[in-house]
Amino acid sequence: MLLGPAEVRFTSRADGDQRTGPEPWTRLRQVHGTRVVVVEEPGGGTGEEADAAVTQVRGAHLAVFTADCAPVALASPEGVIGAAHAGWRGLAGGVLEHTVEAMRSLGASRIEAALGPCIHPECYEFGTAELDAVAASLGHTVRGRTADGRPALNLPAGVRAALTRVGVSLVHVDEACTACSPDCFSHRARGDEERQAMVVWLPT
Repeated sequence: MLLGPAEVRFTSRADGDQRTGPEPWTRLRQVHGTRVVVVEEPGGGTGEEADAAVTQVRGAHLAVFTADCAPVALASPEGVIGAAHAGWRGLAGGVLEHTVEAMRSLGASRIEAALGPCIHPECYEFGTAELDAVAASLGHTVRGRTADGRPALNLPAGVRAALTRVGVSLVHVDEACTACSPDCFSHRARGDEERQAMVVWLPT
């Protein structure tokens, strides 16, 4: 799919485990944090402990890997792009806000975002204390219910809330729930060790 001047791809279970491969992608060591890496050459930042990357380098492919967390691609008309891995801890801590700040420091103005497959509230039962902490950070839209009525985290709503407060439009949302969909890997629902990828890049 296209996101402004960028191309974005979300892989599925059919594509296999995407954590290793010959492609010169930026592959971060994701730790559910908020650190953002600025990539200055194709493959730059690989192995760094971070959960987001930004660049304006053509030919640099920014990748994040998920099996329930939210993969978010970002792009601006100036050709600044970003990729973020947003689990609940990173989301509450501000990983998306930090990614947007890093993009703007590279000259991005209007930024648009796309959200890939992630776990949805009907499958994401959540502890009360943790849910209260996320709601305190992002607002009460993150509160949801599981299919059987238990308290749950609405991860897509949290992504939208974080982006909205820093002026970013969420223009594409993949509605697949990783826990429900047979097309996705899910650590929470099935204990999958494999990961799907989201990759964003500027065509050369």
